[in-house]
Amino acid sequence: MTANSQEPSRAAALSKPLCCRYVLAEFKTLTLPVRRDGVVEQSRWRWALGLFKGDQYELLGAWSAQVPALSVAHELHDRGIEHIMAISAEGGVDCRATYPDAVAWSACSDPHAASAFGPRRRAALLSAAATAERLQASLTRAIKRRAPFADEGAAVAFLMHALENADRQLQGLPKLRFETALRRSRAMEAPASQQAA
Repeated sequence: MTANSQEPSRAAALSKPLCCRYVLAEFKTLTLPVRRDGVVEQSRWRWALGLFKGDQYELLGAWSAQVPALSVAHELHDRGIEHIMAISAEGGVDCRATYPDAVAWSACSDPHAASAFGPRRRAALLSAAATAERLQASLTRAIKRRAPFADEGAAVAFLMHALENADRQLQGLPKLRFETALRRSRAMEAPASQQAA
């Protein structure tokens, strides 16, 4: 499930059909302060950013942290994803059971995982990781400005609205970020090739 039943219209926007192949699925976790019986409790939500053809991004969805990782992976598969080249996950999300060919990726990953990709692909992965980090920071700031939320429904409505806005902004990202990441990837590769010589 992308969101709880209290927000079906907002959830529909993040439940759209997806591309069949992704270079990267980057999972992040957010904490939303919610009032329950006069006490502020933390509600945890996961969201995912996808990098697909032509170095384009889109949000893959958002799920309560209570939704098992296998259910998240099955939902993504049901919505059209057949192949993910690399998965970067925080908060215990591991979709590699559904996507066994996917490489576990981290922007600061070990050289062995990074060597599975050429410089252009590494640059795309680094660019996606940086984009996900910027979105995470932006969403966290927005949540802090609005928190605590009156109830879970209000928190989910806010999160879905913020993610929909982020998804629209992702459609216009300039190629400059990719080119910057490509230069960074090549710079990281140069010292390794010099050591080998």
